[in-house]
Amino acid sequence: MRNNIRTIGLLTLGLSLIVPSVALAATDTNWTKSSELYEIRTWTGQSQWGHVDGPVKSATLFHPRSIVELPNGKLLVADTENHMLREISVDAVTTYSGLFVGESESRTPIGAYNDDQLNLAAYNQPTGLTVDSLGNIYIADSGNNAIRKITKDGKVNTLAGNGSIGNKDAKGKEATFYSPSDIAVDSKGTVYVSDTLNHTIRKITPEGVVTTLTASSNRAIEYFPGAAEFAGDYADGAIANAKFNEPSGLAVDGNDNLYVSDRGNQRIRYIDFTKGTVTTVAGGKSSDNGTSIYTKNSAYALGDFLDGAAVESKFNAPEGLALTEDGSLIVADSLNHAIRIIQDGKVTTLTGIPVEFGVADGLTNHAQFNHPTDVTVLKDGRLVIVDESGNKIRVLQKYAKPASMPSDKSISVLLNGKIVSSDVPAQLKSNAVLLPVRSVGAALGYKVSFDKKTGAAILTKGETTYTIKSGANTVTKSVKGVKQTLTLNAPVAEVDKRVFIPVRFFANESGLDIQWDAENQTVVIRNVVFNSGL
Repeated sequence: MRNNIRTIGLLTLGLSLIVPSVALAATDTNWTKSSELYEIRTWTGQSQWGHVDGPVKSATLFHPRSIVELPNGKLLVADTENHMLREISVDAVTTYSGLFVGESESRTPIGAYNDDQLNLAAYNQPTGLTVDSLGNIYIADSGNNAIRKITKDGKVNTLAGNGSIGNKDAKGKEATFYSPSDIAVDSKGTVYVSDTLNHTIRKITPEGVVTTLTASSNRAIEYFPGAAEFAGDYADGAIANAKFNEPSGLAVDGNDNLYVSDRGNQRIRYIDFTKGTVTTVAGGKSSDNGTSIYTKNSAYALGDFLDGAAVESKFNAPEGLALTEDGSLIVADSLNHAIRIIQDGKVTTLTGIPVEFGVADGLTNHAQFNHPTDVTVLKDGRLVIVDESGNKIRVLQKYAKPASMPSDKSISVLLNGKIVSSDVPAQLKSNAVLLPVRSVGAALGYKVSFDKKTGAAILTKGETTYTIKSGANTVTKSVKGVKQTLTLNAPVAEVDKRVFIPVRFFANESGLDIQWDAENQTVVIRNVVFNSGL
């Protein structure tokens, strides 16, 4: 794995836990258009697994898989290997439902199965979560092969399934599933289930009647000489004839149609109930030409990574899905360790370093994930990401800033969320923001002096020195006595006998990212990575 973590000395300020306290005045999903002003931070969780409740800074999770926003604004997490549902607020993590019944020989929690009140109910590897319009919560209880429901009065019951592995359509506990991994509910209260190891999409009516919508797979593979089994398959077309391979994430759109992450086929599929069809929307072309997408005896299609036109794009075990207000589809591309976005017929990487796992918070194109499995868009527009193998809940949101910003139209300069102080206002000249040389030096860690003969400003850090003359559009950079002349992005200016220099040039020289927030008249300067997560 390539090391993409850079530390900028005194500018590494440990900002990873600013996220929950940031309040957004209005829904902000501009990150679907451009993520330059946005960043990834850790909401809660540690690299090491555990099941400790408490402040978000210290709480622990164990391979969380799914997340939803509750009507009260808190988050509910399927903490899969802890066999619990955890609730996350701005500053704390608590156990919402589930029992700790003991540990296995490997010292990991043991799952169980029990319908009861929240504090007495038990689960076995809960994975998928969804909430209906009435506030009822549905859980794909994967290890129990059941679909559970939490009513508004806090009662946990089984909607369908009974703990046994099977593939039977029936009502309630007479029906059977095989490792269901995700769940979605439409506006009419119809529940859809990714019945993952049955390779099908199932439907549950509000009365609990289970039916299978798609075709079963009879594709046989020999995974070992003399040992064969059935694997998932791939076919678009009429819903009843369509085939899937370990379907995982689900998302219902505004027309009550269904997006599906077809994990084993490395594709994103779309079920249009009005047309009665299943189509492939990203990850490859349809198989209607009769050509198999599998190599001989392969259980899965080959995973890969490629951005671009949706039909040409590549995924590797896509899982959780979320739709934004503008119709963009967000995909947790788990084995590419990236979050992808599908819009206008194209797939691009929203955040994460593709095919590389890691732990770093930072700018969207420098942050790292370790097997992300779910995404959800909050009411305020932030994107929450479940980082399963990282044991964390992460969040994409706009850059951090102080609680109070100047209300006038003056230009502000922020460095890692703090205002860069200056006794005189910043200047906007030649389409660049300039600050007094001493303000820039103090903020970026340079020692500032002046040549008494020429009046030139001198900035020094370690063995590097910059010499700048008033009115010049170049700067002399000297490293260990070796000099070079560099062009500035704007000429040096003199205002009221003060030397003003362009902020962007020196931010770039310091290895920092710098952006212009035109709406708020703010220069945003940040480390590209906030922490290493160690």
